[in-house]
Amino acid sequence: MSTSPPDRSLDLLAGRVFDIPEPQFVDLVRALEARRLKLDQRATADAVLSRLRPRMSMARPPRRPTPQRLFCLPFEDLLYDPGTDRKAVGRIPRSAIGPIWALFAEHASPGVIEGTSAALKTAEPDDTAAILAAGGPLWTEGARVLSARDAAARKSADGRTKLRDALGGEPVLASLEDVTILLRIAPPILELRAALPPAPIEGIGRQGIAALVQALKTVAALDRTAVPYVIFVLMARLRDLGILGDLFEKLTEAGAGELLRAAGEQAGEAVVSQSEDRLVDVRNELADEDLPKADIARALGREVEALDRSARAVGGGRAFARRIDRVKGELGRVAREHVVTGSVEATLEAIAGLDDPMATADQEMQNLRAAEDRIVALRLCGRFSGDPETAKEISAAMKKIGSGLDARGQQLIARLEKNDAEVSVVDLYNTVRLVELVDGPDKADKLRLAGMNAMKG
Repeated sequence: MSTSPPDRSLDLLAGRVFDIPEPQFVDLVRALEARRLKLDQRATADAVLSRLRPRMSMARPPRRPTPQRLFCLPFEDLLYDPGTDRKAVGRIPRSAIGPIWALFAEHASPGVIEGTSAALKTAEPDDTAAILAAGGPLWTEGARVLSARDAAARKSADGRTKLRDALGGEPVLASLEDVTILLRIAPPILELRAALPPAPIEGIGRQGIAALVQALKTVAALDRTAVPYVIFVLMARLRDLGILGDLFEKLTEAGAGELLRAAGEQAGEAVVSQSEDRLVDVRNELADEDLPKADIARALGREVEALDRSARAVGGGRAFARRIDRVKGELGRVAREHVVTGSVEATLEAIAGLDDPMATADQEMQNLRAAEDRIVALRLCGRFSGDPETAKEISAAMKKIGSGLDARGQQLIARLEKNDAEVSVVDLYNTVRLVELVDGPDKADKLRLAGMNAMKG
């Protein structure tokens, strides 16, 4: 049996990436970065961007870092722009950079920042070793200063309140400990980053696994309470958290099982917390896009699948499981809002459009595709919906659509038996196709046979 030739389009793009004129290349990268923010286009955009990286590294030569930018290097993977007022576990709001840097700069030992600035001025922007050497004293001093400020504030409720207000709010205050710890373990974190594939990571080979094991062991020797931050950095660099399960298995086989178990509770909290925040992003993305309903259902299904796989990887107790179920239930409600509600009316309207005598062949095909899209979307949502009300509504919708198709099938058979000139085998097979999607192949085959017998008679 012949098979389709493999798709070589991305390979062809990789071979011609340096032939694209600079202005068009910049526009292309910008467009792809924008597409990465859209729910249904992220995977495709990532695949294309991966082939553009050789040119991107030349098109964007490394900038000479400032002391503040170098200060952020150990925790830059965790930076994000939250969609809520709270801070997700394992992430650091970008808005925290300014206040935390200002706190450090105010209390740093004389000459530290100036010395870093001088070292950076003499280092070439692409001289990684020189830049990391310049960062060493800065990160050590940063960890010392921020730890001391945090400890002093914890001595009294009033001190904690004052520090929170000075930093600009609870999310920044909560980020202070994260920044402090990552500055303290900066060397092993940066060594790990250098050994891992560029983000977004879709898989990690043996060398990457070995680097992760080494980072976990090195950080544990420095500060065992900091071990979860190795996992946080890994999570931030993954394409989706569903990859965690496979990675944790490999890390356990490589001898890091005990350290993973020790970090499991905080890793689980990060998975749930980030998934809860992800809901906000999903809602915003769907609000901005007019997507086929089946595409929305597939995207939501991938979110649920990734959540399930990452939750299994980190384990957790009943409270953790309840929060995971709440997130899944909320994703089910998103499906209800964007896919299920109004699906019966829209589907039956599209099916009725198949009988419009004024419709062109293209319009008839559009109506068929619209009905198929709605039905497929409902079936997909039924597989992952964690919300009982959504599941009930999906079941009711499929029954109503099935009843409508039953009535249509009976009418077609009757008209075929009467040799109605306005009914054709195309009408029969369109209906058979939709019946198969709703009620399965057995019922669809019965309708097909009945239709064929009616035409013979």
